[in-house]
Amino acid sequence: MLIFRYPWFIYSFLVPCYGSLKPGFTQLQRGHRLDRKLIQSFTDLCFLDCVIECLVTPRCKSVNYFKGANFCETNYENKTTAETNYMDSAGWVYSEKEHWPKGLAGACSNSNCQLNETCKHKRYSEDKFFECVLSDCGIPDLKGIDLNTTRREDAIGIHRIHASCADGYSQSGSGRLNCQSNGEWKYDIVCEGEG
Repeated sequence: MLIFRYPWFIYSFLVPCYGSLKPGFTQLQRGHRLDRKLIQSFTDLCFLDCVIECLVTPRCKSVNYFKGANFCETNYENKTTAETNYMDSAGWVYSEKEHWPKGLAGACSNSNCQLNETCKHKRYSEDKFFECVLSDCGIPDLKGIDLNTTRREDAIGIHRIHASCADGYSQSGSGRLNCQSNGEWKYDIVCEGEG
């Protein structure tokens, strides 16, 4: 097998397929993360798989990654749009979606998935290379709600978050919002007042 004698041949073939990863790696923000803007979190992912999760999710704008635990967070904002949530955080790495080549997403790089969906590669399919699956319920939009009180681990993915009412509103209910499998929020909070 002549190919295996020359591993550079395989490397030179694969790298052009994805484009250069250098821009992404050179723009990493070590020791930083974006807080409280989560779509979803994942365990046991390598860094590039974390970036790919962001690339296949239209709503995703950035990722946080903790190497020691192989822990990935996809965010619906970036440090420019959520400046006050960008913070120093030892052990974390922050990166933005736009710094990585779209080609890393494979067939999903040309998907037509909706904002609240994620593109998933279909294996062993003759006619379809990917499918779009629901990923989140969107950013909750309820009169009087204050999302600045969410907990660090709260995410808008098929998950739950905690919220409270903004100043000038009185709250009834637990403050929990559950993202249901149909993509709609179930609210256990009512904010009454003038705001």
